[in-house]
Amino acid sequence: MTRTEPRTGARAVPPGDLPGVRAQLRGVTADLAAGRNCLWLVTDAMVESGLADELYRGALFGTPVRVDVPPPPSPRARGPEPEREPATGEGDGWAAGDGGARAAGDGGAWADGDGGAWADGEGDGWADGDGGAWADGDDLPYLDLSDDGFDLDLGWSLDARAPRVPAPRTEQPGPRHDPHGLLARLAKELSVDADEAVATLVDPGRGRRPVVGVRAWTEPDDHDGGTSPGTGPGTGTRARGGAVERLFRLLAAAVKDAGLPPGERPRLLVVARLRDLPEPLPDELRHGLGDTAVHWWWGALGRLDTATAVAPILDHGPDTSGRDRDPLAERIRRAVRSETVVEICGPDLELARLLALEWDGAQHTLGAAVGRCLAAAPAPVPSACPPLRRIGALLRPGAELRQAWAAGAVVSWEGRLRAHVGVWHPAAPADGPQPAPDGDVRARLTALVSQAQQRVLAPWIEEARQRLAVRALGHLNRPVATLVADYADRPPAYLGGDPERAFLELQVGELLRAHVSGALALPPRDAALLRLLVTTRNVLAHRSVLYDRTLDELCAELSQADLRSA
Repeated sequence: MTRTEPRTGARAVPPGDLPGVRAQLRGVTADLAAGRNCLWLVTDAMVESGLADELYRGALFGTPVRVDVPPPPSPRARGPEPEREPATGEGDGWAAGDGGARAAGDGGAWADGDGGAWADGEGDGWADGDGGAWADGDDLPYLDLSDDGFDLDLGWSLDARAPRVPAPRTEQPGPRHDPHGLLARLAKELSVDADEAVATLVDPGRGRRPVVGVRAWTEPDDHDGGTSPGTGPGTGTRARGGAVERLFRLLAAAVKDAGLPPGERPRLLVVARLRDLPEPLPDELRHGLGDTAVHWWWGALGRLDTATAVAPILDHGPDTSGRDRDPLAERIRRAVRSETVVEICGPDLELARLLALEWDGAQHTLGAAVGRCLAAAPAPVPSACPPLRRIGALLRPGAELRQAWAAGAVVSWEGRLRAHVGVWHPAAPADGPQPAPDGDVRARLTALVSQAQQRVLAPWIEEARQRLAVRALGHLNRPVATLVADYADRPPAYLGGDPERAFLELQVGELLRAHVSGALALPPRDAALLRLLVTTRNVLAHRSVLYDRTLDELCAELSQADLRSA
């Protein structure tokens, strides 16, 4: 997953370096170390992007003893079935029959029978017994015949080709007998037969117990889908996850029979999408089947993760290289731009990287940039998201939200439910027509941008207010106690005996009214900054968005105010 962004040359942050990813990895490895199995549920997009495989490797290879069950080979890699020899007429040809038998020939061939039975032919060496059995050539009876010079044709010859011995009938391939099934591949890693794989894991004579890792999205469909309705043997319905469920159940039973304590148990680490497993399995495992911890990729990433992912892109942007720019003003603008990307994209790291590359930071170009990024990156469709009837997010997605979560349409973001931006914002290819956003799209986008601006600018506004209040103490035209009594809307009661401290608590609107009325005579630059702070706070308080010109002016004034304070 580590790569270099082509347009900036910045090296992308590896997912394993993000704090949210590290926290989930610590939780999984802690459960494995405590002797618990782990089922880690991820979204479809994580498998497609390769992030799920990277998380799987990070969790599995952090354990000292492990067994990485390889994916099943592709149908081409398994090799073709051996071809049967074509019919040639005499004694060695295959012919279609009701019982799948060989055609009769002069040299002791198979005879067609209703049940695929053997028929006695002339000199064919087969013994016709009560049960239709046949005699092996190595076990033929010894005949004590006198050597009188005459040849006796008994039906076999040492000079001729040895008779063809038919292969014994085998069982129909099942879950344990499939040479490419999950148990067979696990057994191959353990160097045992498939029927002995689970017993080997719990063998008392075995040393350290391994962690068995399975990528469930690589497992094929099967006809025996475990305990899910309609997927039992003989139903003809293809299901997913039957082999994984069987392995969970077999290992749980074996561990229970062996009486192994938690610290000495073999453990399973299964990373899966929701559709890779039988539907009831995650809840069954969570409620105690096999002492398993179920981890959901739900609320794993937060603001810090997305901001960390886009930081290398924004730090290498073209607007940070000019020598004649104001470094503090640039820092504030870059923080607003980063927080806007984080607020819009949420935990979608790939979309956040695209938007950080595509958007130039101007408010009037934001909607078009979001549309282009949604067209370039896989995004959920609106129909994938059900109505969100609550805001708070629980520890895991509820049953009504699981399919939407798997499709990436619903996420847990900073402890709250949230629809992916692709659900409500239209995608717009760069070379296609730009759809006009409706009122709901504009309102949602405005609310997100306003929250981002508040998050960045509110601390700067408050710090500038405090410094203006300190400087204003030297420019009073009235006693400080009188000014506080006349202009403080809600003077703090605990500061009634200390008017100077009460004056320092005046808000920007109260300071501006005092300045306009003449009770306070601020210098022109401080007065301009005070008016700008009042405007900015009023705009953000009503969840509106600052225009680019106002934002640029505020950044410049804040930077100059810091220089004046110094």
